[in-house]
Amino acid sequence: MKFGLPDNFEVVVDVSSKPANQITLSLIKPSRPKNTFNDVFKKTCNDIDENTLDFIKFKQNEINERVDTLQSKMKSREAQADVNITHLIQDFNSQLRIQNEQVEELIRKEKERIRLELERKRREEEERRRREEEERRRQEEEERRRKEEEERKRKEEAKRLEEEERKRKEEEEARKKREAELKRQQELKIQREKELLEQKKKERESRFTTDYNQIEKTLYKYKQDIQDIKNNVKLKLNEDPDLKKQVNQYKRKINPKFGQLSNSLSQFNKISTEVIGMIKAVETNALVFKWVLNFTAKAIIDQAETEVIVRPNSAVPLAKLAYAILQAIPDFEYYLNARFIKKCPYIIGYNCSIDSEEGRERMGWKRPDGSKWEEETKYDERMGGIVSVWAAMTTITNHGSQKSLYSFEASWQFLARTANLQTSMLVNTHFTILGNWWEAAGASFLGVYGNQSQKLMYIVVVQLTDVVASKKFPSAARLRIMGEEWVTRRQIQSLKAMEY
Repeated sequence: MKFGLPDNFEVVVDVSSKPANQITLSLIKPSRPKNTFNDVFKKTCNDIDENTLDFIKFKQNEINERVDTLQSKMKSREAQADVNITHLIQDFNSQLRIQNEQVEELIRKEKERIRLELERKRREEEERRRREEEERRRQEEEERRRKEEEERKRKEEAKRLEEEERKRKEEEEARKKREAELKRQQELKIQREKELLEQKKKERESRFTTDYNQIEKTLYKYKQDIQDIKNNVKLKLNEDPDLKKQVNQYKRKINPKFGQLSNSLSQFNKISTEVIGMIKAVETNALVFKWVLNFTAKAIIDQAETEVIVRPNSAVPLAKLAYAILQAIPDFEYYLNARFIKKCPYIIGYNCSIDSEEGRERMGWKRPDGSKWEEETKYDERMGGIVSVWAAMTTITNHGSQKSLYSFEASWQFLARTANLQTSMLVNTHFTILGNWWEAAGASFLGVYGNQSQKLMYIVVVQLTDVVASKKFPSAARLRIMGEEWVTRRQIQSLKAMEY
């Protein structure tokens, strides 16, 4: 009887890839016994032990290699199993996520459907309420109009009677005002005469020769012009509501143009053409024409008092616009002159004490809140802004002969009369306006009268600032610095010229 494996049974045997160590067996050569039996036996045992150890090591290495091979295959199969398990888990999670998203989408759509349905019902309810409210309001409006019509007719009759009574009272009040104004003018005349006597006394004591009497006459001539404009233009136009409405439309058109001025000559040409065109459009109505000219003059001065304070270089385009209007519309000079001198009498060299209410009013001080006079710094800034625009106008020579008040001669008069003031009358304001004049007109004025121009300018920036050095006027210090730059470096700091 034979035992064995079936013929078709495969046996897998790991065979080491390393060749087995070759063992060489050699025969023991015969020799004559030289040693004893024990020696021979011991040597034989040693040879057997040595060969046996080599064989054991060889087998041990072979077994270790097979074990390593089996372990490597087991690890490879375990890694493949892990990959398969991970793939199954990921696939399951993906399917689960998709199902969750589908469920959430169904829930969202259902909620949206419910929301839209509720919104539709809400709009329908609001629409119903709106129609009911409109109907109620319509009925109330009809009732209100009926009552208003009845009330209007009743009031018209009462208003007619009141208007007749009002006109009678206004005429009476106007008569009283005229009488009061006449009385005030008489009192002012007496006050002026007193001040004139005092001014003449100071003039005799002064080593200069300014005609203060003539200056005062000039001032009151312009003051009277302002009063005439008020009586013959403003008050008359206010009596006609239709004309007043018409001029307000021109006011709204012209006023924004001043704020659009910039350093650009092309922009200036566009704006000046538009402004002059709007003014000439009302020439056919004398009263409206005068009102628009007066408003334009006021707007220029207002712009000088506000915008030039913030942006000094804006004085140049504003001055050019004012001069362009003067050249195109000669009647404008009457209104612009009066506004300049009313707001800033320093231009013609007028000065008086501001210890009294009347004195402050004549020197152009304001009461912003109706009771308290403005701060000195604010007053100085306003005067400086006005002088900057006026001084820039005195340098414009490209329109032929200069206008009297806007000429180099007027600048000379302004400087000389300011320099002729007694030291006790000089205040910070004088040096503020001199500094602004220096920036706006100094460079142009320098070459007009040759050495005489230089002498007068030297008096202003050196000698005049010297006599008030102890008073520590801030504007005097500023003027002195600009003057020293001219004296030492022959340079005058000027406002920026316009350009295309």
